[in-house]
Amino acid sequence: MKIEEKMKDDNRRYGWRAVLLALFLIVMAMGFIMGCVLFMLRPTESVLEKRELTKFPEFKTEEFIDGTYTNNVEKWFSDTFPFREELLTIEGKIKTYYGLQNDVIANYGDGDEIPDIEDLTQATETEPPETESDPGIEVITESEPESESESERETYESVDADELVRMNPQEAGDVNVKDLVGYCVYGFNLQGADKYAIHVSNVANALHGVSDVYEILIPDNSAIMLDEETKKAWKLSDEEKVIHYYQAKAMSLSPYLKDVYIYDTLMEHNDEYLYFKTDHHWTQLGAYYAYVEFCKAKGIEPHDLSEYKEIVTENFLGSYYQANGYTQLADNPDTVYAYEPLTCNDMKFYDNSQKTMRNGYIVRDMNAFGPTLKFYGFIYGDNPLTVIESPEVHNGEKCIVIKESFGNCWVPFLTDHYEKIYILDYRTYNSENGSFIGNVVDLAKEENVTDVVFINNLEAISASWIMDVMGNICK
Repeated sequence: MKIEEKMKDDNRRYGWRAVLLALFLIVMAMGFIMGCVLFMLRPTESVLEKRELTKFPEFKTEEFIDGTYTNNVEKWFSDTFPFREELLTIEGKIKTYYGLQNDVIANYGDGDEIPDIEDLTQATETEPPETESDPGIEVITESEPESESESERETYESVDADELVRMNPQEAGDVNVKDLVGYCVYGFNLQGADKYAIHVSNVANALHGVSDVYEILIPDNSAIMLDEETKKAWKLSDEEKVIHYYQAKAMSLSPYLKDVYIYDTLMEHNDEYLYFKTDHHWTQLGAYYAYVEFCKAKGIEPHDLSEYKEIVTENFLGSYYQANGYTQLADNPDTVYAYEPLTCNDMKFYDNSQKTMRNGYIVRDMNAFGPTLKFYGFIYGDNPLTVIESPEVHNGEKCIVIKESFGNCWVPFLTDHYEKIYILDYRTYNSENGSFIGNVVDLAKEENVTDVVFINNLEAISASWIMDVMGNICK
């Protein structure tokens, strides 16, 4: 009996062990399947953050040995968790219950002191040196040491399945929200301003007698749309004074630079829809007023806004909503008013992913785009090189535009005034992009360009490191 009972006990134990083993194997199999599914569900890009997510690293023996490979796997794992966009959206909505409602006043300008321009202004009143001709003008270099990048350089990605849309993850910088409108919190950077002045003046000096060189400095929405009391409370740098410093500094280094001053014009129209509410860019209406001022400086007649075909796109949610996480701005979405050029709407742009030039449209109907992508219907967003040729224009005029993303909705207005336009995004235009013609000066001379225009937003050109990047093509 004892033997029989022992055998029964052993059978029961073995039976339970078999059940437990089977359950263990089932759990392991389910875990393996779920792991495979979640691996495939891991996202490759973030629309909300407007960037490409970390890629799974390629295995290399030396990186595995020194630990780099496992660190890169860890970065990929943490950056590409499944349902990432949905969780970030939920997080943003939860924040609204912490008091982030109509107003979020969390940032302050506290920029550098803006130097007195009196001495610089006196310098521009002296007799300009002879040119080209005159070897008296030398290329100016920065005397201060080059600064290291304080933030990650921009990355560019394709997110439109049908047509390439170049995203611009340009950071909007510090932002406050007032009455469900996002505002840039701008602080002046003296080092960045001086580097910008050196680059622009170098180009103006080098191209004297070849091309006219213009600069257009675009103020931020806070400078134009906010009342003076709020600007002071937020400790914003005085952008009117900042622009005067940029002008005086650059023109003290080059008497040949032509400045297009748009601050007063924008202030005169600040009761109009000049800037988006959920995005750091200006609207094409704001860009139109800058175009009119450029035409005055160049001595040509601008077209009236009523002459253009208007394309209206509703429900745009821009960078303040996406990159800065103020999802409450969804309650106050923007409308994009786009104006198609009169003579030509065709262009070519350099596609980094395909390493070739592609055909595209200068202005596109953006209604098919997702709510966060609607600004990218202007010249396909940010690409190293974009070329527009207008077959109906026969005046011998050619232009180079050096810009960041604020220039995208300004460029279409130039189409009707030039036979050919080269648009360079200084952040990505370089010899590695293909068989491009070196720098701005070389390109202007090689292509017999009549005008060169620097058009940039103050916040976008404020950092010293990004001016180092601009310097790569302004030699």
